[in-house]
Amino acid sequence: MWAYILAAARGDSRNAIRKRSTATNTDDHLNSYRESKVFMLPSSVPGPSGLNSRKEYKTPKLYPKKRSPPSIHPMTTSISSKLEEGIENFEEQSVEEGGKNWVQRQMSRVTRNLRCRISGEGREKPSDWFLDKFAAQTFTDPEEPIYQAKGSKLLCGLKLAFDPTLPTHYHWLAVVSLAILYNVVLVIGRAVFWELDKMTMIWFVLDYLCDAIYVVDTIVHIHEGYLEQGLMVKDSTMLRRHYLTSEAWRYDVISLLPTDMAYYWWTPGTCSYQRLPCPVIVRLNRLFRLPRMWEWFDRTETATSYPNVFRICKVVLAILVLIHWNACLYFAISYAIGFGSDNWVYNITGARNETLAHQYIYSFYWSTLTLTTIGETPQPEIDVEYLFVVADFLAGVLIFATIVGNIGSMISNMNVARVEFQNKMDGVKQYMAFRKVSGELEARVIRWFAYTWAESGALDEENVLSSLPDKLKAEIAIRVHLDTLRKVRIFQDCEPGLLEALVLKLRLQVFSPGDYICRKGDVGKEMYIVKRGRLQVVADDGKTVLATLSAGSVFGEVSVLEIAGNRTGNRRTANVRALGYSDLFCLAKRDLWEALADYPDARATLTERGCQLLRKDGLLDETVFQNAQTTQQSLEETVHQLETTVEMLHNRLQGLLSDFGEQQAKLKQRLNKLELRLIESDEDTDVEEDTTSQDESELRSDIIRSCDGASYSAMPSPIQSPLCYAPSYPIRERGHSLTVESTPGLLPITKEPRSKSLRLKRFQQQQEAFKWSANQNK
Repeated sequence: MWAYILAAARGDSRNAIRKRSTATNTDDHLNSYRESKVFMLPSSVPGPSGLNSRKEYKTPKLYPKKRSPPSIHPMTTSISSKLEEGIENFEEQSVEEGGKNWVQRQMSRVTRNLRCRISGEGREKPSDWFLDKFAAQTFTDPEEPIYQAKGSKLLCGLKLAFDPTLPTHYHWLAVVSLAILYNVVLVIGRAVFWELDKMTMIWFVLDYLCDAIYVVDTIVHIHEGYLEQGLMVKDSTMLRRHYLTSEAWRYDVISLLPTDMAYYWWTPGTCSYQRLPCPVIVRLNRLFRLPRMWEWFDRTETATSYPNVFRICKVVLAILVLIHWNACLYFAISYAIGFGSDNWVYNITGARNETLAHQYIYSFYWSTLTLTTIGETPQPEIDVEYLFVVADFLAGVLIFATIVGNIGSMISNMNVARVEFQNKMDGVKQYMAFRKVSGELEARVIRWFAYTWAESGALDEENVLSSLPDKLKAEIAIRVHLDTLRKVRIFQDCEPGLLEALVLKLRLQVFSPGDYICRKGDVGKEMYIVKRGRLQVVADDGKTVLATLSAGSVFGEVSVLEIAGNRTGNRRTANVRALGYSDLFCLAKRDLWEALADYPDARATLTERGCQLLRKDGLLDETVFQNAQTTQQSLEETVHQLETTVEMLHNRLQGLLSDFGEQQAKLKQRLNKLELRLIESDEDTDVEEDTTSQDESELRSDIIRSCDGASYSAMPSPIQSPLCYAPSYPIRERGHSLTVESTPGLLPITKEPRSKSLRLKRFQQQQEAFKWSANQNK
């Protein structure tokens, strides 16, 4: 019993310690950790992150090598709940007692491990600080579909929604493609070569197994998710509607038609060299499922790491299928014409020619020679044979020429990188020969090219990943260079955004053995991170080795930080030389400060770290550094005040502009209203003018009639002068006005003034004159 409990708890002590109840105090945790040395042994071997890690050692097995540890019998699952309940009670009792008893702590640890085994929890993987930091911004797709309506149908408790981007869907398409390929090859072969159709039971199982795969694939195809507005739709109703609106459902329905019922109209046993084709020919409708196989081909070509090899394999398969179908047609035409009737058709006489193997091999051989047009075949003798041969020749010229051309281009594309690299190397060698470079240096350059090709294939990473967004490029760079970047302690304090920016700006450089990466006194323009290889920090004599740098080491960061008070003046303080071929990540000063511009906290951290290194070597002038810090702070305050003032002025300007716009809009509205009023006034004035002119004409006519036969006297004044005139004087009309020739002592009627006010004044004078004249007549 105890052996079983210890075996169940073996190897999970770390998880048990991590999952202890929060009610246990810190001392109990430490004691449990110390006492778990049976399973955890300390190790001083540095881990990937540069810190000391702990190795896990498995305890010796408690059973013989050829015997497996006993497992929980299925009958014991009914009491698992009671066992867990007892474990929980025991743990609670241990916690209440304070966990001071060593035996109780051991039992608590063992029972917790046993509980983990019963519940099926696996061992937790150790976390990686680098991946955890970068994965903090990673979005994990939820298990529930995004587009999921409430009325989604269920089948045996499973939601009928399949994500076509998952690997399981890809594997299912591979199974469907095998069923399709079976029908493509064997349906036509069994219909022509009657010997194949005699294995009834085997074909019965395979045929209806493929039909079952077709039925299941139809259900899967109906409920395949699709993207709408960038989201995966997984609602059953929407998926069925989308499927029925596409062309796929027609091909699926045709491929599922039960054409096998036509077997009942075939006489059993009539499939022979005298009765062709065989009844299996009615299953040709299964070939309408071919688009699913093409979909699998496209997805494989996209997903595989060797697309050119897959394309060649796909073309070869297409060639073999074409030759196979053409061979079957040749054998069927030979049957239609008559086996052995002439030299062109297949001769079935003879024991050797009657075998299935010879029939198919000869037909396949003839088909290959005819389609590729590279061999001599028997001469056709009748018209049908000529037509078939001509059709084969045309198909061979058109189809096979295209296929062979594609294969040639694929093979040439496979060597594009090699050809480009060879051209670059040839150009460098020609340049060195033209400039008469020494043989030693030329040999070093050639060795550098050879190492670059052997290690990375001269791959231009920038051009290859140029079409990807920055987020994906950063993630790829981190995953590719994970082993190196996790060793760089400088990245532990970086924010994820800054980490992405820095990783994208890293440039890989390869140095040959003996190359100096930097020399003492050089102006520092880059910082370096060792990816692979070893570097030596040497003295000025070039022989004394002061230190050795390995993968993950960083140097040159002090000179690119431009720390005020640096006694070296931001110059290199040591000579660094490559011991062998070394791959280094280079980060330029401009790129570093461009990335740090948006992260002031990280910039301050890096500056402080650089100051510590300078203080350690005695290369920092504290007075200059403090003055620079004070000046920097004052400048920052001044800049902050200026930014605040500019922002305030900007806000005021925006307010003034908004007020000006409002006043301008109001002024435009008022002008529009005045224009409307003037237009209406002009219209009223024209109407009043017409009315006044008509009244004046009538008044003048009345005056003229009243003055007929009257006696006149001298006018007392121009205002009071009579408007009568002698009847014998002529009257002339000019336009709409009335003009009367005047006599001495009379006030004539002159042309009307155009101003409205003057016309009204004139009209009032005429009325007064008419009244005076009427009084005189009385």
